[in-house]
Amino acid sequence: MEAIMMPVAVLGITGVLMGLFLAYASKKFEVEVDPKVEAILAILPGANCGACGFPGCAGYASGVALEGAKMTLCAPGGPKVIEKIGEIMGVAVEIPVKKKPAKKPVEKKEAPKAQTGEPISASQEFIEKNKRMLMKFKEAFDAGDKEGFEKLENLAKMAKKDELLKYYEEIKAGKIVPDGSAPVAAGTTNANAISASKEFVEKNKRMLMKFKEAFDAGDKEGFEKLENLAKMAKKDELLKFYEEIKAGKTVPDPATMTDTSAAKQEAPKVEDTKKQEASYCSVLGDGLCVPEQNEKVKENLHQEIDKEVK
Repeated sequence: MEAIMMPVAVLGITGVLMGLFLAYASKKFEVEVDPKVEAILAILPGANCGACGFPGCAGYASGVALEGAKMTLCAPGGPKVIEKIGEIMGVAVEIPVKKKPAKKPVEKKEAPKAQTGEPISASQEFIEKNKRMLMKFKEAFDAGDKEGFEKLENLAKMAKKDELLKYYEEIKAGKIVPDGSAPVAAGTTNANAISASKEFVEKNKRMLMKFKEAFDAGDKEGFEKLENLAKMAKKDELLKFYEEIKAGKTVPDPATMTDTSAAKQEAPKVEDTKKQEASYCSVLGDGLCVPEQNEKVKENLHQEIDKEVK
């Protein structure tokens, strides 16, 4: 029995001594905590979101009580928590009020004013194709935006758009950009258009436009290829109009052109056919100039006339 009691007694005495030592150590090395820190921590929502810029709610409580951090940083707590923190710290806190962004007044767009004045000398086709650039230049020039319209001029120079630069100068002189969609009066011609006939333009519009686009874009390889094709096909007339395009002339819209082609040859008159028939009879002789042969001759003549007219 004594063998059992002795170890139990020793362990009990050791435990009591250790408890007394720990109690003494806790008092000796106790870290004092500011009661304000505990009070602030108690009213914080405990979200530990870090939105205040501190590591959790405990860090923010210490920051306010010991470091003088702002008392309005706890977004989840809102105005109520801000008021309580102010009471604990003994300071009146001004709660920030969120202001609604002021509505921007809606600017009323003025209706576009009708342009009055002398229009630029560009063709309708050119205006339709370059309307955006011309209008941008006019708007920049009218607004006194020197940087804006000079930029457009430089772009035209880089692209070798001499014709566009010419109309920019006309705009500077006070001329207006007409509506490219406005119908052109019947019978009007464009002095700056190539001298081709309406029939030729209708037939070769695609090739002429491809050449002009390549030339205007400075695509030397492109327009030289088209010239070589025309040379191989012996299209001398097409080459002539290519040269006119190079000189700055435009390709007109066939729909607005008058038929300037040479007058069609008149069909031989009936009297002429009779004379031809008579000449055939005189050559063949009266005996051979029978009605059946006359009919054949007449038919052949009419076929020749139809070919000439076509």
